[in-house]
Amino acid sequence: MSTSLATSVIDGLVELPLKEVLPGILMFTLPVDYGIDHVNIYLIRDGEGWCLFDTGADCEAARALWLRALAGPLAAGLTRIIVSHHHPDHLGLAVWLHERTGAPILMREEEVAVARQTHVVSAGDRAYCIDFMRRHGVAPDDAQQVVGGVLQSNMACAVPARVEPLEAGQTLHIGDHAFDVLVLGGHSIAQICLYEPRLKLLLTGDQLLERITPNIGVWPYGETDPLPRYLDSLRTIAGLDIEHVLPAHHRVYHAGVERAHGLVAHHQRALRKFMARLGAGGMNATELGYAVYGAQSDPLHAYLAMGETLAHLLWLERSGHVLHEETPAATRWYPVTAAGEEPTLTLSGDMSR
Repeated sequence: MSTSLATSVIDGLVELPLKEVLPGILMFTLPVDYGIDHVNIYLIRDGEGWCLFDTGADCEAARALWLRALAGPLAAGLTRIIVSHHHPDHLGLAVWLHERTGAPILMREEEVAVARQTHVVSAGDRAYCIDFMRRHGVAPDDAQQVVGGVLQSNMACAVPARVEPLEAGQTLHIGDHAFDVLVLGGHSIAQICLYEPRLKLLLTGDQLLERITPNIGVWPYGETDPLPRYLDSLRTIAGLDIEHVLPAHHRVYHAGVERAHGLVAHHQRALRKFMARLGAGGMNATELGYAVYGAQSDPLHAYLAMGETLAHLLWLERSGHVLHEETPAATRWYPVTAAGEEPTLTLSGDMSR
C-alpha cells in the first residue's frame, strides 16, 4: 500500500469502529442486535481493495456503518468476502455486501447447507426439530416457540445462492500475505480459520475466543458429535506458532496456544460436572443441563443448554462413563458405576481415556 493511500485510510478510521491491528489489516467492530452485542470482522489489504473476513449481523445499525465505510475509508471496495461459518453475525451481511460490491463469497458448502436448514421452512422440518427437542426434554411450549420463530430470528439469515468453496490445506494469497486455510469443526460443522505463518497470525472466527467459550452443541441439524472435533481443532491450533489472535468477539490477543489449553481444561471441568450431577435414576439432556447450568426460563437458553449437554454426554458415552436408553418418546442417560477414572482431556494422545 502506498504511503498516501495508507494515510488516507487510517485518517478515515477515526469516526468509525475501524482500527488497524497490523499494517494493512483492519478490525471492524459492528453491533449485533441479539445475544452478544458486537462482532469483529476483518479487512486485509488486497491490491487496491480489501479482502473481508466475515460480514456482521444483518441489522440496521450494522448496515449504516458499512455504508459509511464503503463511502469513506473502504471506498476502494471489496475483492473477496470470506465467511468463516453460517452463524448470522458472520454470514448475515454476505449477500447484501455481494450485491453492493460484486465481490465473490468464499465459504464451505457444508456451512451453506446448514444455513439453509436453520430457516426450518417445511412442515416436515418443523416437526422433526420439535420431536428432537421434546425427545431430549425441552418443554413442548418451548420447542414450539423455538421452531416458530426463536430459531429463525437468532440463527437464520440470507443464504448465498452460490459460493466459491475453500479447502483445508489450501493457500489463500491475499495482498502480500499467504494464508493457510484451516477447516475446523465443533462450534460449527466446518468453520474456516486463516493462519498466516510469516505474521504468526490466526483469524479465528468463533473457534478460539479469549473471554468466552464457543458454544459446542448438538442440534437437529449440522454437527452430530461436535466435542471430539472441537478438541481436535484445539490440538491443531496448539501446534501453530501464534503471536496474534484476531477473534470474532472482544479484543485481539496474543496467548493463542495457552487459550487452546485453557479451553480443553474448561471442557474437562464441564464433563466432570455433568458426571457429578447425573442422577442414578437417569435424566434427559434438559434435566441434566438444568442441574448444571440452572433452570432456563428463556426458550432459546433452554435449547442451547440442551445442545451443550448432549455434546458432553456423547463424549462421556464414548469413553464409557455414561450410557443412554431410547424409548419411542425420549432419550435418557445413566451413569456407568464401573467407569473408573474421571474424564481427562489433553492436547496430546487419546482424549477419551
